[in-house]
Formats: sequence, C-alpha cells, structure tokens
Amino acid sequence: MVISAYAPHAGLGEAEKRRFWESLDEVVRLSPPDHRLLIGGDLNGHIGTDAKGYVGVHGGFGYGVRNEEGISILEFAVAHDLVVANSFFRKTDAQLATFHSGGHSTQINYLLLRKGDLRTYRDCKVLTALTCSSQHKLLVMDLVLQRWVTKSVRPVQPRILWKKLNGEKA
Repeated sequence: MVISAYAPHAGLGEAEKRRFWESLDEVVRLSPPDHRLLIGGDLNGHIGTDAKGYVGVHGGFGYGVRNEEGISILEFAVAHDLVVANSFFRKTDAQLATFHSGGHSTQINYLLLRKGDLRTYRDCKVLTALTCSSQHKLLVMDLVLQRWVTKSVRPVQPRILWKKLNGEKA
C-alpha cells in the first residue's frame, strides 16, 4: 500500500495537526500487516541529525535540528513499527535537504516504511538536479524486488536400463 501524505504546516492550529495524524493512523491501521506499506510525503517536521531516543526508527543520518513536528513523525513511526527511510542512508547535506526557500534548506519530506521491509531498499536520496516544485526537491528510493520462479512440473518417463535385462528379465 502506498500512502501520499501532506501534513499541516507550522502555524496551523493543534486541532488540525491532531486530525491529520489521527486520519493517517486510521489508514495505516487498515493496511494488512503482511503487505508492504510506504508512506511518502511532506510531513512538515524536522527529525534532526541524531537518533537519540528513537534508535531503530531513526537511522542516525538526518538533517537539521529536531522540532516538535519531527517528534510527532518519530512517535508515529514508533507506534506503527515503521522506520524513516531517509535517515538510514549516509548522504551529503545536499542529498538530504528536500526543501529550499530563501537561501535556507531543510528536510521535511520523508519516506516511512515497515521495519521488516527496510532490507529490500538499497538507497534513499534527494535528486539535487531535479525539482518537483519551485521549492521541493524530488526524493527517491531504490527498491529491490525478488521474482519468485516456479518450477514447471514435467512428467517423468520411466527409464529402461537395457543392460540389466538378461536372463528371465529379458
């Protein structure tokens, strides 16, 4: 299941933010636990550079300073056994910053996925040369899928060993 999310920006009331996280929580709970889950979007928070307090959810390779909205992202990930994929791959600051405005850069776009699926992803970065809007950079992730090959069943023909046919058997 792929979920595209856009969190309320700073300045909106707490009630609006709470409604967003409750709605996202409901959608994630409806997702079957045995299916892959990918949440991508502008979550308007800063998870910071270190994993302090969120080891296993935050990989330790974030950007900037953690804020209250970033804590909400990390708490949501803990509650649903998710990881913030952006933070698990060592990148330059340019490959981590997803938003640029007025000479300032920050990371507010994230990809969240189930902890068990992290091993199927090989890389997550910002494409610095491409923009998807005037301020947002494109965030991409490489996924490796295994194709299961089923063996076709061929009927087996009995093999006659002619050299063993002698005497009465012949």
